Amino acid sequence: MPETGMGSVKVANEVIAHIASLTAVQVQGVAGMYPARSRDSSRLLNSGAAHRGVRVDMSNETLTLDLFLVMDSSAHVPSVAAEVQRQVVDAIDKMLGLEVRQVNIFVGDVRFPEDGARG
Repeated sequence: MPETGMGSVKVANEVIAHIASLTAVQVQGVAGMYPARSRDSSRLLNSGAAHRGVRVDMSNETLTLDLFLVMDSSAHVPSVAAEVQRQVVDAIDKMLGLEVRQVNIFVGDVRFPEDGARG
């Protein structure tokens, strides 16, 4: 973030991850998120830990975000992924004024209604 006349403002990567995850799970077709550092996409993160499904990389004041999503079986994955990308970029810009270079979407699982008890 740019310096103001009164000093600098820095935002923790975890805050950026929270904004991205809360935005992503509100998009229709997203069933949830799974841990970014795990290959176990069958384990949905609860809403309080959803930020763990986001990897944040900031370099030269621009962000690259990797989001690890589980989709609903009724979702059209390309459309939902594009909407998540659009909304995450918009939310980060509005709240933090940071430039997002990329929002990469990794779909690790698809949830069917009968899968509800899993995770």
